[in-house]
Amino acid sequence: MLMFYYAFGTWKKQPSTEGNTFTLYKRSSFITFQIMIIHAIVIETLGLHWLLHNTSIILSIVLLILNIYSIVFFIGDIQGLRLNPLRVEDDCIYISFGLAKRMEISFKDIEEIVEDTHILQQKIPNTTIEFIARDFEKVYPDLLLILKSPIEATLFMGIKKKYQQVAVRVDDPHVFKKIVKERLEKAQRDELI
Repeated sequence: MLMFYYAFGTWKKQPSTEGNTFTLYKRSSFITFQIMIIHAIVIETLGLHWLLHNTSIILSIVLLILNIYSIVFFIGDIQGLRLNPLRVEDDCIYISFGLAKRMEISFKDIEEIVEDTHILQQKIPNTTIEFIARDFEKVYPDLLLILKSPIEATLFMGIKKKYQQVAVRVDDPHVFKKIVKERLEKAQRDELI
């Protein structure tokens, strides 16, 4: 239902531009890449449907339905990514990457922030969830949040999984790092009191 909402019901909505929100996709060609995939699916659908229609009408219709579903998913994913930027509140971070994954991280659950480029450029382990817009070039996270204990994230199709670390790449990394550090220090002070 969320996919259909974003694909068809959000065209007049504008993304939030508050000071505590950060986009995840503008430093990459991620949306352009997804639009290219939509075009490829449309062309492939026309060719395969025409080819298979003479041999197996049922298979042709099943593939047509799956391809239409894929197109609606990609459109909804693009809209979800545009309209749901990462949001830093006083006590937590709300982070979403389109329809594929989302997570809420409380500042009291963050053990440390890693900014060392040498560590950030290493292979990311399976216990880390990535909120990074990837396209054709190799990109690395701006920071890595190491959590005190694993936190649950909601993935594609509502699947839930726990992660120990969160890798994030935003479009304005300097301001984001500054705000996160300030809120984390405040949360740590509040815990001591």
